[in-house]
Amino acid sequence: MRHALWVGALLLFSMGYTVRAEEAALDPGLVAEIFNMGEELPDFPTIAADKKPTVKRVDKDINVDSTGDNWPGTDMGDQFYIRWNGVLKLPKDGKYTFYCESDDGSRMFIDGKQVVDCGGLHAMEEKGGDAVELKAGEHQIKVEFFENGGEAGCKISWEGPDLQKQIVPASALFHKKGTEK
Repeated sequence: MRHALWVGALLLFSMGYTVRAEEAALDPGLVAEIFNMGEELPDFPTIAADKKPTVKRVDKDINVDSTGDNWPGTDMGDQFYIRWNGVLKLPKDGKYTFYCESDDGSRMFIDGKQVVDCGGLHAMEEKGGDAVELKAGEHQIKVEFFENGGEAGCKISWEGPDLQKQIVPASALFHKKGTEK
C-alpha cells in the first residue's frame, strides 16, 4: 500500500502537480481583530503592539451593509476599529482593481502595499484603487476599518481577468492555521 502511495505521489510530481506546504496550512476566512476604542475616532487609530483585541474571530468575508445596530457578533456600535488579516487567492494572472465601501473609514493592503484608501468620517461610500498587476495564487491581504459614530458598514470588492466587479467571495479568503487564536 505504501509503495502505491509513493508511486502515485511520484506520478503527480512528474506531471507538475505539487501541494505547497503553505496551501496545506490555510483555513477559510480572514482573522478579524476588533478593538473597542472608547473614544472619538477621527481617523485610523494607532494600536499599541501589546494591546489585545476586544474580540478576535474568523470572518468568512467582509460584506456588512451600513446599519445603526451593533457590529455583527459584538456589542459595539460606535468607536471601534477592525483589522482583518489573511491570504487572498487570485484565480489568474492579470490586472485587478480593489474597492472598499465603508461608513466610516477603510483601507486595503495587498502584499503590504496600500491599494485602496477610503479613509475619513463619512456615510457609506465606495472608493476604488488603481489597477494592479498580480500573479495568480496567494497574496497577503489586510483590511482596516474604523467607526466613530452613527451607522457602520464595510464591504470589499474586486474586479479582474474574467471577473465582473463583485464582493470578494469567501472562496478567495483564507488565514494561516493557528493565527485565529
